[in-house]
Amino acid sequence: MALDVPSVNIADRLAAPERSERERPRLAEGVELLGEYQGSGYQDARYLVSRSDQQTLLLPAIPYLVLRHVDGHRDLRQVAELVSAESGMRLGADGVRFLVEEKLAPLGLAMLGDTASAPPKANPLLALHVRHWVIPAKVVRVIGRTLAPLHMPAVVVAFLAALVTLDCWMFTSGHADAAIRQTLVDPAFLLAMTGLALASVFFHEFGHASACHYGGARPGAIGAGLYLFFPCFYTNVTDAYRLNRAGRLRTDLGGVYFNAVFIVVLGVAYLATGYPPLLVAAVLGHAEIIQQLPPLVRMDGYYILADLVGVPNLFGHVRPILRSILPGRRRPRSGRHAIDLRPGARRVVTAWVLVVVPLLFGGLVLMVVQLPSYAATAWNGALRYADMAAQAFLHREIAETVLAVFSLALLVVPWVGMGALLVQSLWRAIPALARRTRRRRSAPGRSGVVGSQAGVPAEPARAGVPAERSRHARSPG
Repeated sequence: MALDVPSVNIADRLAAPERSERERPRLAEGVELLGEYQGSGYQDARYLVSRSDQQTLLLPAIPYLVLRHVDGHRDLRQVAELVSAESGMRLGADGVRFLVEEKLAPLGLAMLGDTASAPPKANPLLALHVRHWVIPAKVVRVIGRTLAPLHMPAVVVAFLAALVTLDCWMFTSGHADAAIRQTLVDPAFLLAMTGLALASVFFHEFGHASACHYGGARPGAIGAGLYLFFPCFYTNVTDAYRLNRAGRLRTDLGGVYFNAVFIVVLGVAYLATGYPPLLVAAVLGHAEIIQQLPPLVRMDGYYILADLVGVPNLFGHVRPILRSILPGRRRPRSGRHAIDLRPGARRVVTAWVLVVVPLLFGGLVLMVVQLPSYAATAWNGALRYADMAAQAFLHREIAETVLAVFSLALLVVPWVGMGALLVQSLWRAIPALARRTRRRRSAPGRSGVVGSQAGVPAEPARAGVPAERSRHARSPG
């Protein structure tokens, strides 16, 4: 969410009665300053601030310096003097007041008085919805701390070497093909394989949590929800933003690394027991890794690319990039549509936008065109699985009953997700259209921008709220 200093009539501001410079701003409760965002792809430095609700914000230097010096004891003039001395930019008490009241207070970071604003939360369209935690943060942190030694370099090398050795044997010996054939014809084997696949997904999430802990950050809860319209699990590792680039990448890769660990464990267990579902689950583990790596939507590959280029919210740059490359559109030098990325980062993000936008748009068009066919297929499948579940239950076939119910759920849940996504899209689109209409009607009355004379930097101060940094893993199905 970009934050821009709005256009303000300078005459109105100068005519307004002056307020006391002795007012003492203070931080909102639970706000923590985390320092500079390491490995940034922005032209200017960005700084991290966390709130009590575990949201992390990315701020430019001036607002961050203001936050660093407001403590409830210094008044506006003293804060302005400290920020001016540290930044080299002249900032008056009125400028500090403006930043606190108009920028930082609405974000839930600072206040002038006793009333705190309800802070906004990141709510990107392509994000989790209909979600709830499954394992609380306290439990996740204990387990993450226990598993953290698996991220030691020597242990990582050992497991990756074991994975390569296992794969060479598994895909050349014929055992994988035989195990798949045996599993597909046995309901009990299918049920066991499904359970192992679910266990692999959970273990994937603990890979992110343990990597986050290993780097020195605090993982949050593990939960379940719908991403786009598919069921998935997620881990809240928003606190990983405080880490350097290597620490963030370790957190990004922790999930697929734990998939590799799980595959090795399954392979060893199969060699010891000969139980076919173990080897089939190991094969499916490779599919899960492949699914996570493309950086198209908010899966692991998305965060890996974002941390490599130093831009936390790639989707937040889609509109500015498109505006900059479309013919006949002016490139704004400031404001929410400005692109303040370093040349290398900008080239990578532009290439990503040019790949992702057509793919997502094409996928959406295809889904809409094929929706009647998909609906008919899903309806027929749901009726078939419901009948299978009823027949299996009557014959007391437990494995067949559970498999049929699970298959039925996998057919129904995506349609619930599509409905939720549609409602969310409308919920966002209608207010956005209303705001745009109001802006167009009020545009002729705007004039002047408060510049350095009023104590506010001439270039608008901007702040971004990165989307909650959660790793998503599709549930098997």
